[in-house]
Amino acid sequence: MKQGGRRFPVFLILLTTVLVSCDGFLPTLPSTSLTSLTSSETTASSSEIIVTSLSSSDSEQVSSEDSSSAQPSSSSSSIPSTSTGTSSPTTSSVSVTSSEPTTSSSPVSSTSSTLTISSNAPTYYQSISPSLTGSSLKSALQLLLNADYTVSYNWERYLYADESWTDTSAVITIYPKVNYPKQNQVGSNQPPGYWNREHTYPQSKISTTAKSDTHHIFADDHFTNTQRGSRRFGDVENTEANRVKDSLNRPTNNYQTIPYQDSSGYFEPNDQAKGEVARATLYLNTLYGLSLDGNFETAELAVLWALNHPVDDWSQRRNNRVYDVQGNRNPYIDRPEWICAVYGTTSNATRQACGL
Repeated sequence: MKQGGRRFPVFLILLTTVLVSCDGFLPTLPSTSLTSLTSSETTASSSEIIVTSLSSSDSEQVSSEDSSSAQPSSSSSSIPSTSTGTSSPTTSSVSVTSSEPTTSSSPVSSTSSTLTISSNAPTYYQSISPSLTGSSLKSALQLLLNADYTVSYNWERYLYADESWTDTSAVITIYPKVNYPKQNQVGSNQPPGYWNREHTYPQSKISTTAKSDTHHIFADDHFTNTQRGSRRFGDVENTEANRVKDSLNRPTNNYQTIPYQDSSGYFEPNDQAKGEVARATLYLNTLYGLSLDGNFETAELAVLWALNHPVDDWSQRRNNRVYDVQGNRNPYIDRPEWICAVYGTTSNATRQACGL
């Protein structure tokens, strides 16, 4: 065939025809479905996978944990690099987002659905004899936990330990279970949408270095932090009247006896936090000797919450990160079987739960 005095091979015409006719079968990706990826870490919920932009400093992956890359950086602060932006609270805007799509009345889990993250210190417990149990095991763990660690109340520790799965510029709060911008730290003022540091064992009941131990201190909405106060954890009737709201007046899945100023009442956190605060309390009891019933309605309840709300990826990742900055670990996250080995004989109910 000739066109404009030039010959075009028949196969080029046929190829052009095929491409034009197949255009409708080529998929088009929505421009907003993915964000730029700088890391392979993703978070999977039961119904979807969320892909977000992550900085290269975030070393944990849900599919596999690179233990070597999770060590502290050589900076003078000894805090691994995170995308914190400014550390000073700002009042220009409040941006609080859930770690996964949710409604304000249904806070979401900050974890993936299965435990896939492993310890970044696999030899940490090599000195603990597998034959130990009861008080002997507890004493051996106390010596190990106390051997080489450094506590600090530095905000940077919580920016790192509680950094959100899905947004490296945010922390996830223990009671609302939603993301708060890292820069929204409370100062002399406490605006809505700002966060503070929650001592899961009230610091008014502590006279030791446990006051600054990151294993039991979590990022939290400043108002739910105040609502909990120094009250012990306990079972509370789950009614709307008892439901705790956050600083933005959104209902959470936490409950309290009314009024919250009554220190003799109880605070019941969401189910995921129940396991977190219980294992943190067992850690404090093992290392510092703080009583279980000083923080819980009963010692039995602390053990049962630790057992009934098992370790998840979020707890394991946080344990790894606290180890990075503090130098010791929570053994009841790494070795949940030690909960029964140490505390299984607390009551008839714990004996039954542990099969003793």
